[in-house]
Amino acid sequence: MVTNHVHLGIYTISQESYEDFVQLAWQRMAPFKRDIPGFVSYSLTKLDNGRFVSVSIWETREQAEAARSMNAEWIKWVTGTNLADAVALQEDLVGEMTTLAAFVRDAV
Repeated sequence: MVTNHVHLGIYTISQESYEDFVQLAWQRMAPFKRDIPGFVSYSLTKLDNGRFVSVSIWETREQAEAARSMNAEWIKWVTGTNLADAVALQEDLVGEMTTLAAFVRDAV
Protein backbone atom coordinates (compact mmCIF):
# COMPACT_ATOMS: atom_id res chain seq x y z
CA MET A 1 0.00 0.00 0.00
CA VAL A 2 1.07 3.53 -0.76
CA THR A 3 -0.41 6.57 0.95
CA ASN A 4 -0.36 9.93 -0.80
CA HIS A 5 -2.52 13.01 -0.58
CA VAL A 6 -4.89 14.24 -3.22
CA HIS A 7 -6.32 17.58 -4.22
CA LEU A 8 -9.66 17.34 -6.02
CA GLY A 9 -11.34 20.23 -7.77
CA ILE A 10 -14.85 19.55 -9.04
CA TYR A 11 -15.90 21.95 -11.78
CA THR A 12 -18.83 22.67 -14.03
CA ILE A 13 -18.03 23.46 -17.64
CA SER A 14 -19.93 23.89 -20.85
CA GLN A 15 -19.61 20.68 -22.88
CA GLU A 16 -18.07 22.42 -25.87
CA SER A 17 -15.34 24.01 -23.71
CA TYR A 18 -13.91 20.88 -22.05
CA GLU A 19 -11.39 20.10 -24.82
CA ASP A 20 -10.21 23.73 -24.83
CA PHE A 21 -9.72 23.54 -21.06
CA VAL A 22 -7.77 20.28 -21.40
CA GLN A 23 -5.44 21.90 -23.93
CA LEU A 24 -4.88 24.90 -21.65
CA ALA A 25 -4.19 22.63 -18.66
CA TRP A 26 -1.83 20.49 -20.76
CA GLN A 27 0.12 23.54 -21.95
CA ARG A 28 0.14 25.63 -18.77
CA MET A 29 -0.77 23.77 -15.58
CA ALA A 30 0.77 20.33 -16.17
CA PRO A 31 4.34 21.58 -16.81
CA PHE A 32 4.12 23.87 -13.78
CA LYS A 33 2.97 21.11 -11.42
CA ARG A 34 5.59 18.64 -12.72
CA ASP A 35 8.37 20.87 -11.38
CA ILE A 36 7.03 21.14 -7.82
CA PRO A 37 8.61 18.88 -5.15
CA GLY A 38 6.28 16.12 -4.00
CA PHE A 39 4.28 16.03 -7.24
CA VAL A 40 3.05 12.55 -8.22
CA SER A 41 0.43 13.03 -10.94
CA TYR A 42 -2.20 15.34 -12.41
CA SER A 43 -5.28 14.37 -14.41
CA LEU A 44 -8.66 15.60 -15.53
CA THR A 45 -11.77 13.42 -15.69
CA LYS A 46 -14.80 14.44 -17.72
CA LEU A 47 -18.06 13.51 -15.98
CA ASP A 48 -21.68 13.59 -17.08
CA ASN A 49 -23.85 16.68 -16.64
CA GLY A 50 -21.20 19.21 -17.69
CA ARG A 51 -18.77 18.50 -14.87
CA PHE A 52 -15.15 17.43 -14.61
CA VAL A 53 -12.70 16.62 -11.82
CA SER A 54 -9.14 17.85 -11.56
CA VAL A 55 -7.03 15.39 -9.57
CA SER A 56 -3.50 16.11 -8.41
CA ILE A 57 -1.63 13.65 -6.21
CA TRP A 58 1.12 14.72 -3.81
CA GLU A 59 3.47 13.05 -1.35
CA THR A 60 2.29 15.07 1.68
CA ARG A 61 -0.90 16.73 2.88
CA GLU A 62 0.89 20.09 3.01
CA GLN A 63 1.73 19.81 -0.70
CA ALA A 64 -1.87 18.88 -1.52
CA GLU A 65 -3.09 21.89 0.48
CA ALA A 66 -0.66 24.11 -1.43
CA ALA A 67 -2.20 22.79 -4.66
CA ARG A 68 -5.43 24.49 -3.60
CA SER A 69 -3.84 27.91 -3.91
CA MET A 70 -2.24 26.88 -7.22
CA ASN A 71 -5.67 25.97 -8.59
CA ALA A 72 -7.16 29.22 -7.30
CA GLU A 73 -4.48 31.17 -9.19
CA TRP A 74 -5.01 28.97 -12.24
CA ILE A 75 -8.76 29.68 -12.28
CA LYS A 76 -8.06 33.42 -11.93
CA TRP A 77 -5.82 33.13 -14.98
CA VAL A 78 -8.45 31.13 -16.91
CA THR A 79 -11.01 33.86 -16.24
CA GLY A 80 -8.86 36.11 -18.42
CA THR A 81 -9.29 33.74 -21.38
CA ASN A 82 -12.16 32.82 -23.67
CA LEU A 83 -13.12 30.15 -21.09
CA ALA A 84 -14.04 32.75 -18.45
CA ASP A 85 -17.76 32.02 -18.55
CA ALA A 86 -17.38 28.30 -19.20
CA VAL A 87 -15.60 27.04 -16.04
CA ALA A 88 -16.75 27.27 -12.40
CA LEU A 89 -15.26 25.58 -9.34
CA GLN A 90 -17.94 23.71 -7.36
CA GLU A 91 -15.90 21.87 -4.71
CA ASP A 92 -12.27 22.07 -3.57
CA LEU A 93 -11.20 19.02 -1.54
CA VAL A 94 -8.02 17.58 -0.01
CA GLY A 95 -7.74 14.08 1.40
CA GLU A 96 -5.59 11.05 2.04
CA MET A 97 -5.43 8.48 -0.74
CA THR A 98 -4.35 4.88 -0.24
CA THR A 99 -3.32 3.14 -3.45
CA LEU A 100 -3.96 -0.58 -3.26
CA ALA A 101 -2.90 -1.50 -6.79
CA ALA A 102 -1.34 0.33 -9.73
CA PHE A 103 0.12 -0.28 -13.14
CA VAL A 104 3.26 1.84 -13.33
CA ARG A 105 4.29 3.21 -16.71
CA ASP A 106 4.96 6.54 -18.35
CA ALA A 107 1.43 7.68 -19.13
CA VAL A 108 2.33 11.02 -20.64
